[in-house]
Amino acid sequence: MPSRRPRDPLSAGAVTMAEVAREAGVSRATVSRVLSGSAEVAPERRDRILAAIDALGYIPSAGAQQLAGGRSRSIGLLIRDSRNPTYGLLHSEVQRRADEAGLEVITAMPTSYRGAPHEMDALRRLLALRVGGLLVATGVVRTADLTQFAPVLPVVSVGRPEDDPAVYGVSYDETGNGHAIARALHDHGHRRVAVVCPPTEHSLAESLRGRTVTAVLRELGCEVVEVPTTQFGTAADGTDRVIDLARDGVVTAAMFSSDLRMLDFVSRARGVGVEVPRDLAVIGCDGVMHGLEYMGLASLRVPVEEVARRSVEVIAQMMADRESVGIRHETYTGQLLPGASLGP
Repeated sequence: MPSRRPRDPLSAGAVTMAEVAREAGVSRATVSRVLSGSAEVAPERRDRILAAIDALGYIPSAGAQQLAGGRSRSIGLLIRDSRNPTYGLLHSEVQRRADEAGLEVITAMPTSYRGAPHEMDALRRLLALRVGGLLVATGVVRTADLTQFAPVLPVVSVGRPEDDPAVYGVSYDETGNGHAIARALHDHGHRRVAVVCPPTEHSLAESLRGRTVTAVLRELGCEVVEVPTTQFGTAADGTDRVIDLARDGVVTAAMFSSDLRMLDFVSRARGVGVEVPRDLAVIGCDGVMHGLEYMGLASLRVPVEEVARRSVEVIAQMMADRESVGIRHETYTGQLLPGASLGP
């Protein structure tokens, strides 16, 4: 078979399946069977078809193959900005587990500061690509908005609080995490604490963490100063308020709903002469960032790997036989990472 220069697969003159069939001297149906992995094609014909594909530079259409097979093997993943180490690790672990399960991941990652409407647009784009299931790993889209997709295809809420009976949830146990953080602060002798976290519309997970820490500390007899963040996706939000509280001696410790918020505070506070833990003890949450232990920063490590593994396992089961998978809300508790930043 003569060697040919492949055409640009994105050009108007891209190679078609019909051309591959003519080159190999077979029908289009035979080419389709080879592309779908069918064992019904004779080895000699298969070799001719593969040689024609290579010679012509044919790029199969994943969407067309999925429609022909009657079932998509791709899953859509909606995730927050992976500059956040927690989302970056989750993205990597979902991809790894999907590879092991023979699934293709199509990722939508909206700009982190643009909010829920843009994330909903991203979900609709994933649906337009005919994915076979959705993994929603962002704390911004409301659960009520996810339920509209549940009748259409399998949906799994990943790493975010979930209690809707129509949506399967594989989540971090933010209530348990909040309890662990609050008790760590209390056990280190802190009775006046600032709690920095965003509202629900900015992050479901971080908001629940903060609200739980606040409630538990108050149950333990502590005074709590709530420091709400008002800017979407901005780690520095609330930092100046906490610095003022520390300088005035109003609080002895601060809980930050993410490690990024804690790290930003430590950096900015040091620049104005407020030292951790001399002037203020701190603890964060996420715990996946490398180097926290060397900096002596306390945090709570969320079980990203376990949540990713289980999420892919569930979506694969639902895609194979949705009726056999009942809706559940699974939660996985993290592990406290003690550090000198909590004080003696």
